[in-house]
Amino acid sequence: MPRAYPRYLMDQRLILRAGAVFHGRTKDISEGGLGATVAGELRTDDPVELEFYLPGKLSPVKIMAEVRYRQGFQYGFQFLDTSPEQRFAIREATLQLPLAP
Repeated sequence: MPRAYPRYLMDQRLILRAGAVFHGRTKDISEGGLGATVAGELRTDDPVELEFYLPGKLSPVKIMAEVRYRQGFQYGFQFLDTSPEQRFAIREATLQLPLAP
């Protein structure tokens, strides 16, 4: 199934809150979610809070998401209930980022 949004490469620190706090790094981002490497065990479909910085921004984005897939420490997250402001900020940031392969 084709992706709903194009993915863009983004390497930023990531904090996840899912009961416990986990740390990781983003790999790519789209308007619908992001891919990341996370040192920890998360279950598919679990809701998590993601906190990360978009390039050029001074305050972090905090978005609820759910785990959509996992391969080892590689995770895919789908954003839940993003605000129009968050979607705009992500869309604006992706203009500066290279497309993911």
